Amino acid sequence: MIENLRKYTGLIIVLFVFVIIGFFFMDYGNMNSGATSGAPYIKVAGRTYNDKEYNKIGASTYQITQSLGQSGDYQLFTFLFGLSGEAEFGSSKSMENFFASRMLLRSAKEEFGIYPGEEEIDSFIRKLRAFTGPNGEFSQEQYRNFIEKGIGRFGLTEGDVRDLASDVIAQTKIAEVLSAGLTTNSDTVAKSSALEGQRIALEVARIDLDPIEAKIDPSEEEIKTYWETTKDAFKTPEKRRFTYLIAKPKVPANPAEITEPDATAAEEAKAEYEKAKAKREAEIAEARRKVQNETGTLVDDFLFDLEEQQELSFEKLAEVNKWEVKTTEIFALADAPEDLKSALRASSTPGTAASELFRMVISSDPLSKISPAIAIGEDEWLIARLDGMEEVRVQTYEEARADARARFIAEQAGATLKKTTEEAIEKIKTAIAGGKSFVDATKEAGITIETISLTEVTAGYQGDTTKVPSTLFNNAKYTEPGALTEPVFESDRAFIIHVAKREIVKKEDAATALKDELERAQEAIRISAFNSWLAAKTESAGIETLYDK
Repeated sequence: MIENLRKYTGLIIVLFVFVIIGFFFMDYGNMNSGATSGAPYIKVAGRTYNDKEYNKIGASTYQITQSLGQSGDYQLFTFLFGLSGEAEFGSSKSMENFFASRMLLRSAKEEFGIYPGEEEIDSFIRKLRAFTGPNGEFSQEQYRNFIEKGIGRFGLTEGDVRDLASDVIAQTKIAEVLSAGLTTNSDTVAKSSALEGQRIALEVARIDLDPIEAKIDPSEEEIKTYWETTKDAFKTPEKRRFTYLIAKPKVPANPAEITEPDATAAEEAKAEYEKAKAKREAEIAEARRKVQNETGTLVDDFLFDLEEQQELSFEKLAEVNKWEVKTTEIFALADAPEDLKSALRASSTPGTAASELFRMVISSDPLSKISPAIAIGEDEWLIARLDGMEEVRVQTYEEARADARARFIAEQAGATLKKTTEEAIEKIKTAIAGGKSFVDATKEAGITIETISLTEVTAGYQGDTTKVPSTLFNNAKYTEPGALTEPVFESDRAFIIHVAKREIVKKEDAATALKDELERAQEAIRISAFNSWLAAKTESAGIETLYDK
């Protein structure tokens, strides 16, 4: 490539001169317009942002923040979740919230006069665990690899990473300003800590939903009426079709096995064997690491080359590396092909490769139809191109009938379970007031499932969740002895809980534990103050998506 450039040195110089001249004669208005060209995507606080800005500052930065946070940096996840709002993690809505919140945060940096300096940003980056080497210190090599190979396919540069660091630092400082004067009540925390340290004796009665459901048999007219009044709840799933490849390292054959000496061999021979064995294992590990790195480089090069093509020749570029290309039929996420059901590797985001592909946000940019490299399996990478989509629509009655019937029955059964439980509680309270035991009272109330007695339920209690609620301790920790807790309703059953006794268990390290609790409580106040401020800003910003108009 360098040799080819040398052939055209003169031409390159001429073109460069024309570019410089054009730059000086370009008026400011046109320059500003060109920098932000793209399809309108979202409006925040009266300003419209296009899809390129959204992809860069929103979706792409969201993904690299998530990637960096996977190394265990709490501050990055606080930033990510704080700016994403209540949307499902990893969803397109969470990315849109993230983008809008960053725009509001940047305005707040000016409002509060918070401008993290270059040294402060350097210090923040050098402390990120993602860039920490084996010796526990900042690794310049890991950082450069991330900048040069890890973010290019997202259309990001080192400057974008530094902007991210600046925003994370600013969020922390703004949260401190907003929470100034809001202190944690140590007595309240101490009481809360004592409640968490108690031991509870209780009894649990259960009412199951299945027998109630079995008695409900709606008519055709009831099902159709239910569907007609709730038809918007019955929709076909979104479907997508992809062309994809899976890049796998070509792992070389392992060196020959080393024969282990028998038990009578000399110690020197055994030591030589252990040394040779360790050397062989190191060679295998190094060979695997090498081919994995080579594959990673090929994947990065593939995505880079794909971006450089005027026509996205996905198949032709794959053929260069002899990667097999497959095309799916159109499918819903629940019916993904076997290849796309592969679990994600080293990801905090739940789901599969197909889940990642269905999270892709499509814009007017053709490259938005190309997925990032998705780490799957032990050492594989999946890259896909979106070829088609089938939008969600409301189902016809024939399509929705079975689901509508099931939902109708579930709703009726749920209401009956609630009523039955409330009636049983009143009967049990009356019986206990009359001197009956909880066990006898449940029988008189018509509960046939055997009551469970537990003598030591603590904050760390993990009982049989087929018989008791998983939240048993929290359900009972505020209830006075001799009383019933609020009923606990789950999807297929209800629990009635009677507290027999409670006692506080003193801890030897109570002072240290209380100090930690106070620090966590203060951090919760800072986060809550920022989130409340951001929610108010978001509400007044009049955020509006434009891509579907």
